[in-house]
Amino acid sequence: MDNVLIVDDNKLAIEIIDDLLTTWGYHTKVCTNSLEVFDCVVDFKPDVILLDIMLPGMNGFAICNKLRTFEETHKIPIIILTALNDMEDRIHAFNMGADAFLSKPVKYEELKNRVEWAVRYKKTLEVMEPGNAVVKALLNTLQALNYKAYLHSVNLSHYCESVGRILYVIDENMNQLVVGSCLHDIGKIITDDPDGHIEEGLKIISPLNMHAWLDLYVRSHHEKLNGEGYPDGLTARQMPLNLKIMVTINRFMGLMEECGDENEAFLKLSQECKKGYWSTEVSDALKQVIRDADFKKRIASM
Repeated sequence: MDNVLIVDDNKLAIEIIDDLLTTWGYHTKVCTNSLEVFDCVVDFKPDVILLDIMLPGMNGFAICNKLRTFEETHKIPIIILTALNDMEDRIHAFNMGADAFLSKPVKYEELKNRVEWAVRYKKTLEVMEPGNAVVKALLNTLQALNYKAYLHSVNLSHYCESVGRILYVIDENMNQLVVGSCLHDIGKIITDDPDGHIEEGLKIISPLNMHAWLDLYVRSHHEKLNGEGYPDGLTARQMPLNLKIMVTINRFMGLMEECGDENEAFLKLSQECKKGYWSTEVSDALKQVIRDADFKKRIASM
């Protein structure tokens, strides 16, 4: 069960958010005193922090900044709760280390999506090799300049990791799958152009030691198993399992973004798998991952 710390002094807002998160299967703790936040974080060890800006004593900006200065807390995703819509306030919060925003009054579906994303993001970072600060820096840059591509990349990495476990991807291969899927669209820092973002991505990672294996993910994420993808027209025999996992799940997420319906997306993916575009093995494993996640949510809500 994932831990969510709620830091707010509004009793009504706390009650609503706490009830929702508990119903969705999260373990929650409430902190109403800004001076007690750090003790709560140490004792509760949250996976996500929901942090209100307007707090008596130390405000949310200062708390966020302080949490980012300690080794044991700097990786915890922080979602800012605020009624402030001023862009300068949001930029200031990002500069202080915030990962995302939720505007008050909170919309339930938005709350659910943001918390789910934050939990996945934390788990993704935990899987990455220790000391891989450059990956976090690149992700932070992508977040600031192309938020849609950033969310897509983090979610893709989460699904790739889960499917990889089912298909027995382990050790260094797993680390490469997680990092590679996180950074596959890093060229979108520069451009969204279908060809250009690949070229720019390869330029961005070229000075890095890990480019020797990372190039595959950045260069080849638009390949198809039947050789009709780009830029190299790779076939299934030329593609390692990690790449098959990433391109198949990447296509599923693209279909989800197009139609918004999970069943319809899987139906279209299945049809394309039959044409040889994607891996049926990966598609089946992804269905299992999503089915298991849905089952756990239902059990938690009973």
